[in-house]
Amino acid sequence: MSSSAAFSWREVDCLIDLSEVEKIYPLMVEYRRHIHENPEIGMETVETKNYVKKLATDLGFETREVGNGLIVDSGKSPKVALRADMDSLPIEEETGLAFSSKVKGRMHACGHDLHTSVLMGAMIYSKRMNLRPVRFIFQPGEELGLGAAAMIEGGALDGISHIFGLHSWPSLNVGEYSICRGKAMAAVDSFEMKVKGAGGHGAYPHLAYDTILESARIIQYILTIPARKIDPQNSSVLSVGYVNGGKAKNIIPAEVDIGGTVRTYTSEDSETIERELLKLRGEHVEVLYHRELPPLVNDERFADMVDSIASKFMKKVQAKPTMGGEDFAFYSMKTTGAFAFLGTGKIKGKEVSKHSSVFDVNEESLKYGLMLHLSALEALM
Repeated sequence: MSSSAAFSWREVDCLIDLSEVEKIYPLMVEYRRHIHENPEIGMETVETKNYVKKLATDLGFETREVGNGLIVDSGKSPKVALRADMDSLPIEEETGLAFSSKVKGRMHACGHDLHTSVLMGAMIYSKRMNLRPVRFIFQPGEELGLGAAAMIEGGALDGISHIFGLHSWPSLNVGEYSICRGKAMAAVDSFEMKVKGAGGHGAYPHLAYDTILESARIIQYILTIPARKIDPQNSSVLSVGYVNGGKAKNIIPAEVDIGGTVRTYTSEDSETIERELLKLRGEHVEVLYHRELPPLVNDERFADMVDSIASKFMKKVQAKPTMGGEDFAFYSMKTTGAFAFLGTGKIKGKEVSKHSSVFDVNEESLKYGLMLHLSALEALM
């Protein structure tokens, strides 16, 4: 998609005021710690939504709930939207933080607490600096791949010409960012397989259908599909995530369940992998294939525009597409979108992976997250 004509976003001479960012920073830290302590999962982000809504209402902004998501407009007929996700993960936190999760088995292990608090900071900034109308989208269910579609169905993109989002990225240092031109994050598919047989005694395998042996053959084959059925110049991944079957050492189980994920960047490659998996269907094998997320593809011109502003305040790192997935892809399919990776730094000298029980972010990165959002607004002046 091509970017629409430029338009004015502000009533002041300089949109990005670093002194104002510094003033808002302590508030973002407060918001982030509150959200981190009170994680909610999936589409059930009720209290987080209410927490954000109170701030938006106090600022005098118009709010509209979409399930447990929230649309906030700072004025009439906004043309640009900024987006954050609010959901956490079913992980028991082991960070030892003073503000660790208060909810057993739930944790903000992907940085969505940062995303939400940064966007709350952007709301405050837009009010204090009298910016032209902006839409702030706070969605649930990113980890499920369901939240963005629900928000779009609820009108989140009505009247919107551009949308920007970001994600915490621990492999980048604080103060660094990257933004891809074109493809940024992969399409996500998944598969489930069930290998069925009569089962039997391990001492008499000739009297049973060996579901374990057949499962091993299947796994060995399907892991070769990306290497032998997809153009080597294209990015694709197939990974088996679980194999469940049997409970006793001397019993050949009647069923074995296999499941995994598929990541691609083109519909042709996704279709090829699906076709190869479905070929395995038969008397003893059931196969289900699910399309979950499309690829996230940045508008090249918009990404360039954001980059040209952000690089004045932050260190640009060469962007590389990732095989991770993001439901921001649904927004960028509908309107001009750009999605950036925000450096959140090492924790105690070590890079900690997202979705880890010890995942944390360096809170200094909150300032730079706000500046990235403001760069997107500045780019559209």
